[in-house]
Amino acid sequence: MGGKLLRTIGEKRANFAMTMMAACYNLKRLVYFRKAGIKAF
Repeated sequence: MGGKLLRTIGEKRANFAMTMMAACYNLKRLVYFRKAGIKAF
């Protein structure tokens, strides 16, 4: 999912990139849970 390496310039861009990586990871987990029939919430 991207790991710990960021290729961005500036702290704001790095924070944004990390936030987007975390959001994508969470969405992928939610899709997996829904397909598996696991109630996530």
